[in-house]
Amino acid sequence: MSGIFGYFVNPARGAGSADNGAAPEEMVRTVACAMGARMCHTPRQQADCASISATGALGRISIGLLNRAPQPVTAGDGACSLWMCGEFYHQEARRSALARQGLLDVDAARQADDAALALAVFRAQGAAGLARLDGAFVVAVWEAGLGLLTLVNDRYGLYTHYYSHTNANFAFAPEIKGVLAAPGVPRRLDLTAVAEYSRFQQLLGVRTWLEDVHLLPPATILRYNSHDHALTRTRYWDWDAIQPAPRMDFGAVVEETTRLFQRAMDAMTQPPLRLGVYLSGGLDGRTILGFIPPEKPVTAITYGAAGCGDVVYGAALAKRAKRPHRWFPFDDGHWVQEQSALHLTLTEGMHGWMHAHGMTTLDEASALIDVNLSGWDGGTILGGRIDEYSTDALLRHPPNEAARVERLYEGFCRVFTWPGLTDSEADALFNPPGRTGLRGLAHDSFAAAVAATAHYPDPYRTDFFYINQHVLRSTQSMIVFQRAAMEVRCPFFDYAFVDFLYGLPEAQLAGPMLHRAVLTRRAPALARIPHEKDELLPHSSRFVRGGHAALQRAKRGAQRAAGRLGVTPPRRRTRLYADYENYLRNELRPWAEHILFDERTLARGLFNPAAVRSLWERHLRGDELWTIGKIAPLITVELVLRALLDEPSVSSASSDPSDPVQHQEVPRTRFSG
Repeated sequence: MSGIFGYFVNPARGAGSADNGAAPEEMVRTVACAMGARMCHTPRQQADCASISATGALGRISIGLLNRAPQPVTAGDGACSLWMCGEFYHQEARRSALARQGLLDVDAARQADDAALALAVFRAQGAAGLARLDGAFVVAVWEAGLGLLTLVNDRYGLYTHYYSHTNANFAFAPEIKGVLAAPGVPRRLDLTAVAEYSRFQQLLGVRTWLEDVHLLPPATILRYNSHDHALTRTRYWDWDAIQPAPRMDFGAVVEETTRLFQRAMDAMTQPPLRLGVYLSGGLDGRTILGFIPPEKPVTAITYGAAGCGDVVYGAALAKRAKRPHRWFPFDDGHWVQEQSALHLTLTEGMHGWMHAHGMTTLDEASALIDVNLSGWDGGTILGGRIDEYSTDALLRHPPNEAARVERLYEGFCRVFTWPGLTDSEADALFNPPGRTGLRGLAHDSFAAAVAATAHYPDPYRTDFFYINQHVLRSTQSMIVFQRAAMEVRCPFFDYAFVDFLYGLPEAQLAGPMLHRAVLTRRAPALARIPHEKDELLPHSSRFVRGGHAALQRAKRGAQRAAGRLGVTPPRRRTRLYADYENYLRNELRPWAEHILFDERTLARGLFNPAAVRSLWERHLRGDELWTIGKIAPLITVELVLRALLDEPSVSSASSDPSDPVQHQEVPRTRFSG
């Protein structure tokens, strides 16, 4: 993951009192370099850091594709220096205005990289100006005269960062491991986080695995005053800022949605970076593919088991669009164990190992493309919303707050990812002998998170909660691990596009009709290849879609009739791109059992061993569907605790395949200043 990192010591606590007698600046520099080195996991990742004062140092970790000029960029008078990761979109008018004001070099206004633009904006308008920029970014500005650090991220927090602020120091980084590389950061396990993950397969809010390390929320201006070690945090945008769109008929809505998405795609397909798109049988990737102009080269990538819907339809979509296509096959489940350590290292458990399916592509895909145009959660933004819950009246218009909480709680436990523990299973699991246990923590935390969204207006309060808590806290981990090898752009999270859609009346956005209409309008050929989820054409014409559905029903009827006559029907296509459920019963069984029932795991006393054993035996029997959602989170929790709390060293990392192996990291941190 690319990002900015920094380390500051509290001057009141004696900055230079290191055990080795090092001078304050030397000690701070050493820590910052160690933070950068700790976050280099792939060949492309490089870290740079610089001392900025006797008590602080800042750095940047990147893969060298965006903002290639050296950083920090510094104002001519030396008053402030700026570090940045990410990029801005739709800023042509602002660049011209800054050039006229003399804040951006006139000759280089069009060529100046985004870090130079950010510095010019900060000099003209301060942090509030940075907050008005459109893009995916994190920016850090150091004002030496004031001893003030300002950290600003984009509206959706698309570059994940964490921080810790204690009496002794302040540290922030794009990874928890980076924060923990700073001395003095407590490693106190957050039991509510364990309970949340066991129930929801993710964490909520700004919570991490540790009580003293927090997620930097989206749309945040964070200020740290190095003179008095004070930290303030301001939210500059929230979902209730979205204004209603002008009233228009559905045809006009389709036209404007198409225009805005094309505008986003035009901004995100600028040369010279090589473009790619991951294709499956869904709608999001194919929509992106359909909006890329024919003159712009793009490589399509698909992964999955041979013959599954994603592979078959992904290849068909690429062929129909006349784009080169690369398929990465899943022959068995051994790849999961091979990739699990690096996946854990990059995501830190925020997305479990049963979501690691894109990991196998990273090395070879990064040789083909520089940027993945990700369809991440396009179905959420463009009308499909929360799958089968999108038209659930109890969820969308609950009679009271308690009903809203319980319906959403059920969704997070059992619907929005792999079906997880039931309440009775959780009660048994969270009641280990001799301990108070985790019972009730997840539900109480969830209810508090829902209550915090009371300012969001209906009917979209449920959507905004889902995006904040599931999309930005769980599925975004796919973006996190991809950014260790390539850049990722997310067209469905374009500011103007999102503002328009969530300003629409609910009736115009609810369900898949708008997405189908936009796809059919812009890329009708791609709407004539079935959607993997229902095997039907995602076409906006009821006649086209209905005719195809009738044909499919006739085929299935003919096959059933042939079967009754003793004719062997054709083998049905494999549905799953990756069969984690059976992987865990077969290839991954020794690995899983060694983690679940290892003495180190049992000694923690977090879960009732008898309940774990019961869940495992049920999974092995195979009599129930989706029991992996009950077992896999327990494996991830243990792997995370070994990596973050037990802190195995690189030099002594076990060769035991059940351990979260800490990859040998080549020092790639450059220091200046």
